[in-house]
Amino acid sequence: LVNIILVRAPFEGEHHAGMYNKYKDEILFLGLSSFEVFPLSSPNPFSGTWPRDKYLGLFPGFLHMMRDPSIFPSHVKLLLMSQSDFSLPRDSPSLTKKFDFTFAGSDQDVANDCVGWASFAKNWSFVKEALEMMCGEYNMKGVLVATKDKQDQKACSIPKVCEGKIIQTKFLDQGQFFSYAKQSKFVFLPQVYDASPRVSTQALALDVPVLMNWNIAGGWKYVNEKTGEFFHDMSDFRESLDRIMQSIAAGKYEPRKYIFQHYDDQNSGTRLKQFVEENFADRVTLPLGTRWLLPSGA
Repeated sequence: LVNIILVRAPFEGEHHAGMYNKYKDEILFLGLSSFEVFPLSSPNPFSGTWPRDKYLGLFPGFLHMMRDPSIFPSHVKLLLMSQSDFSLPRDSPSLTKKFDFTFAGSDQDVANDCVGWASFAKNWSFVKEALEMMCGEYNMKGVLVATKDKQDQKACSIPKVCEGKIIQTKFLDQGQFFSYAKQSKFVFLPQVYDASPRVSTQALALDVPVLMNWNIAGGWKYVNEKTGEFFHDMSDFRESLDRIMQSIAAGKYEPRKYIFQHYDDQNSGTRLKQFVEENFADRVTLPLGTRWLLPSGA
């Protein structure tokens, strides 16, 4: 342990703000992209809001995932990094492909037909649009994770054309999700307001390419010709589907190789250590022999 705290979400009340003000001179507080689009306030109507500049300049450094980092004041030291760069699954054997795709929800409000915080965060309304094409025109089979209630009874409504082609599950533990992902040709990431989509790097580490929304706040840096494809909206979704399916059939992707060459604990932890030493050596004394710095906690 070192005297560094990574702040990955807004303060929960005055108590957290008070603790920060009390200890900010002896503990190095750095921002970390993880929750929604923090440090910015999310447009999610089910989330709290705060002034745009409240957190942008609060910490002396920020590990961010912004395409345009100029939103930060000049005094903030920046590193293109987020929580999803770390803790990737290793040594996971491949499985026979049974599905075309897997989509990972996050414990959606099934009782309200998937209208709520998690559904907005995962862009569920777009998913239903995309399913019309994926199930109808392309006859795809897929898995929609966390689109059933905890009792595994009631499910979010999906297009009728998907009947018999889609498996809907309750919220799954990581191992169960990994199993479905490995049985799929690609993982589908339609979300926009997500600064640290761990599902993306987990899928790539499992050697599964991703189909990702170009508008996503974070995670865009993971997608290239070796890892998957982007789409912008329904206007180019068909083209992106064609491209990813053709590239999978041709064996063009190398997602696992790419992600472990550039991310995971060793690569990312080394970069984080260098960032701290170069910018905050006067604030932090690392134990002798320290090779990496790794975020801990949720």
